[in-house]
Amino acid sequence: MSHIFPRHTKGSLPIAQRCDGPYIVDENGKRYLDASGGAAVSCLGHSDAEVIAAIQEKAGQLSFAHTGFVSSKPAESLADRLIAPAQDGTKFPA
Repeated sequence: MSHIFPRHTKGSLPIAQRCDGPYIVDENGKRYLDASGGAAVSCLGHSDAEVIAAIQEKAGQLSFAHTGFVSSKPAESLADRLIAPAQDGTKFPA
């Protein structure tokens, strides 16, 4: 029995063992499409080599900086890219 309190109590949850692209695979080999999203979720899929390499590189430099206290160059750069179309009327940059 799991001691993790789930969002519902209608049975036990599958135990995730690994990921493959957009799928989570449980300990029995059953694949689940991971179509979840939310404030703390980046819908990048799982096990993508380029994403893993980028995360590893950034984690070695700065793994997390709470935006309530500090900012970071990547956060500032992203904010600049997101606001640019509203400022100059251009299309969102690729």
